Amino acid sequence: MAVKTLRLLILVFLLFPVSCEGLQAARSLKASPLPSEEARVLFYIHSTSLAPADIEFTISSISLEDGAGMGVNVVDKPAEINSLELVDRQILLKEAFVSPGSYAGIRLGISSASIKSGEARASLSLKEGRGEFFLPLPLNLKRGESFVIAIEWNPDNSIEQRYIFAPALTLEPQSKSPRDLLLFVSNSADNYISVIDRSLERVIAATTVGRNPMGMALNSTGDTLYVVNSGDRTVSVVDAANFDVRDTVNISSGVSPSDVTFVPDFDGSIDGKLYVVNRLSNDVTVVGTLSKRVLKTVAVGRHPSHIISDAERKEVYVTNGLSNNLSVISTVDDTVVSTIEVDNAPSGAATGDGMVYVFNEGSSTISVVSPAKRGVEETLMFSKSPERGLGGFSGRLFVANTASDSVTFLNSSLVVTNTVIVGRNPTGLAADEERNRLYVTNSGGDTVSILDPVGEMAVKELTVGKGPYGVVQLDR
Repeated sequence: MAVKTLRLLILVFLLFPVSCEGLQAARSLKASPLPSEEARVLFYIHSTSLAPADIEFTISSISLEDGAGMGVNVVDKPAEINSLELVDRQILLKEAFVSPGSYAGIRLGISSASIKSGEARASLSLKEGRGEFFLPLPLNLKRGESFVIAIEWNPDNSIEQRYIFAPALTLEPQSKSPRDLLLFVSNSADNYISVIDRSLERVIAATTVGRNPMGMALNSTGDTLYVVNSGDRTVSVVDAANFDVRDTVNISSGVSPSDVTFVPDFDGSIDGKLYVVNRLSNDVTVVGTLSKRVLKTVAVGRHPSHIISDAERKEVYVTNGLSNNLSVISTVDDTVVSTIEVDNAPSGAATGDGMVYVFNEGSSTISVVSPAKRGVEETLMFSKSPERGLGGFSGRLFVANTASDSVTFLNSSLVVTNTVIVGRNPTGLAADEERNRLYVTNSGGDTVSILDPVGEMAVKELTVGKGPYGVVQLDR
């Protein structure tokens, strides 16, 4: 009996290795699917004032109303709103599931309001004695759809005659961004992706995809976003401009698909191939984006944990967490052309300056791999347990330390310059060099941290869905 128990424990260990990355994957599989007969609505609020008076009010109800004045309340507890806390920040008020159909707008119930006067707070009267405010917004919500409604509040124009609270509120519906400065975030413990406008630094939209979305990749022209759904072993093909799912590709040949990279057929090509890592079947699925079919399955090492590509070299690099090596796949014939030994438990990789940086979570090191020489050129000792990383900003390197909830900055000489605390379990990274921004998904905190890489400090956090994993930046 003891032998059987020991064998069972060994099998569980092999299938589900204990690491931050493995815990994240297990966490994502607990997601609840969107009720098939309902629509998801995400209510956010933000302020237009950068220096408001200290005003507070309590939202006691939010009701979606149809044209006949019938509505459904989606708030289960009051929400306290403070003008100072809302400066340059967006707050998620509620995620609600409602019946699909046409709606005329939302009705806000406000139970109290006050303003700071000296050291105390003075109560404000509600306009005309009413605590309800109707905000028109024609909506047609579809079954299974995810939709963002942003409430914009102007505190500077919300008080009349010095004692009456008449909130200046308007609604912003989910719509296409005019500047296309977007950031896509996959919420691995939900079944939707969040869309962030980088110029506004706010969540502006959401798109329902498959179950447990994880890795993402954009095609060369930025028209199409590919989202790997680990829970149902599919890839959602998303229109990156209009946030609509155009197609779904089955990748049932692999078990536990997680990360993905896109390699174009030629420079600037709309179509190409997707390479999807399958953590539990120890292989990579190759998908043709034109045919939307599986072309090949490539065996790699044990528990492949991450995948990146170099289109110029026509190569794909896969970190194998339990084999302690890096598989190099040629995109010409989709075969493994080299296997490079690295340190313990490699969990991520990044490219930069002709090198591949492999982040070894188990040994707290970074292997600097030369793809041309097919070997490790240098090993950097690291005080944290690095899991993922990103190169950019003139040869710098940024490392997400999932276990310690931090991001480490390295200069172009690969010397550590600072470490900044972010949200819980940072995982994915993206960089906007023109706007001096680094974006980090915090899978344990349901947020995206926005960092200043030059000042090496945290700027703000945005609330997204549950278990944010991948993050991809669109520039057009």
